[in-house]
Amino acid sequence: MSLEVLGPRACRRLLEQVSVAWLAHCADGAVHMVPVNFAVHGTEIVVHSVYGRSLTAVAEGRLITLAAGHFDEEARTGWSVTVTGRAHLVGDPLVNPGAPDADVWADLPSTVPVAVPMTTVTGRRVQR
Repeated sequence: MSLEVLGPRACRRLLEQVSVAWLAHCADGAVHMVPVNFAVHGTEIVVHSVYGRSLTAVAEGRLITLAAGHFDEEARTGWSVTVTGRAHLVGDPLVNPGAPDADVWADLPSTVPVAVPMTTVTGRRVQR
């Protein structure tokens, strides 16, 4: 087995293969993590956030980290990618045309599209 450090292009290609990740930020001395559906758009990751801690973190300009991966326990292979940046509100389609809608699995009452810029992108892959 080998551990490979991935470059930004490889990380982006892997992110485009999955639609679920963990969104994390710090608040009140604790790390808050929630699973989210996402879509890659240009140099950003678009998620939909309900009103609460994550949206507050965006509004306050805190760093946000998104982590995704895929693992095969039987083959003992897999990859992980993290994206960190200061997220911002996407706005409606007139303001930001072409921004994708993440396919949100949960039936959420009201969401706001948020983009996490791929400011820092890191990834690793374990393979045979």
